[in-house]
Amino acid sequence: MLQVGVQNDSFNKWQVGTMETSWLLFMASQTIPFPGKPGLRGDVANVEVTIRRLAVERVRLTTIADVRRNYVALQLARARLDLLSRLSSLLTLAVEVAQSRYESGEGPQSDILRARLELGRLEQQRVVLQSDEQLQLEALNRLRGHPLDEKVAARPLAQLTFPPPPDEAEAARQILEASPEYLAAREGVNGAQRVRELSRRQYLPDLTVGAGVMVRGSLDPMWTVTLGLPLPVFAGTKQSRAVSEADATIDATGRSVETVEQLLRLRTAQRLSYWRALGKIWRSYQDSLLANAEATATATLTQYRIGKVPFASVLEATSATIALVDASYAVLVDAWKLAIAQDESSLAEVSVNGGGMGSAVPGAGGGGGMSGVRSASPSNMTSGAAGNSASGSTGM
Repeated sequence: MLQVGVQNDSFNKWQVGTMETSWLLFMASQTIPFPGKPGLRGDVANVEVTIRRLAVERVRLTTIADVRRNYVALQLARARLDLLSRLSSLLTLAVEVAQSRYESGEGPQSDILRARLELGRLEQQRVVLQSDEQLQLEALNRLRGHPLDEKVAARPLAQLTFPPPPDEAEAARQILEASPEYLAAREGVNGAQRVRELSRRQYLPDLTVGAGVMVRGSLDPMWTVTLGLPLPVFAGTKQSRAVSEADATIDATGRSVETVEQLLRLRTAQRLSYWRALGKIWRSYQDSLLANAEATATATLTQYRIGKVPFASVLEATSATIALVDASYAVLVDAWKLAIAQDESSLAEVSVNGGGMGSAVPGAGGGGGMSGVRSASPSNMTSGAAGNSASGSTGM
């Protein structure tokens, strides 16, 4: 602190230089903290900096995860468009068969009209799915900081492999090492301990040293040196309260660390439980379900060609095949969604396609988008596509 002052022995005239007790004062003083206090204050400040950096890390991890989720959402939208084209091809073939049977007098004209009706409804659904693809593309480009209408080359969803779930103990260890929330909670305990040490040192006095010169004009100058120590008169109601507050903060932050750790372990266990279940369902699709559905659809169309089954059976078999393929897509993207949440070290509640695994089974009330031919509608086709921002990998 720098001080400038004047002391004059009269209100009527200037006495500096004539009266011994009149002078101009120039004084400097410095408070020297008790040893250890500056270091503790620096430690507390460093903890705050670390916590802010961890908040930035959380934003970084979440942004990466959002990009990956939107990337696979785009893949899913395009896969459903491809699936719709496949369905259109099957119905076109069914129209040709129905036309051939009608011309030969073996089938009714209603079969042709029904197939053409379904083709018209598929074109409506195509418009909705194309709109969903555009929405996913714009969302992805926004996160990438690119023009909204910029084209993105996405690897076909069918080429993705099922991500294998990690070992639970290893997954828990990795997420505790990477989670910004957990690391910030631990830093909070460290900061609270430093605050408590600093509060206890507040009992110890800081030393204030001062020196000054009194200029008296024609008279000899004077000088002064001062030493000051604060007296902890209010230690019982001031410093002791700070120590009590720091003790309570340490207890609270310690419990916060336990809470975050338990929640991270819970989320990891939940994710891996869903993940392993999805793996079993995925294997069942790959081992037999999809192949059997394809064979059934082909056999039903062949039997309709020779007049052994009605046209409704063709529609039903085709619908079941497409629904199974779409459900397998849902299982795949749900697994990647769990993988991304694990990489994100997310504390969010585990949710797959809006909660549960109904989407993995056709007709179970999940978020599948391709509901089939006979009950197809624009809303059914996109009930899961628009909201299914499932996951992928930046390395895909």
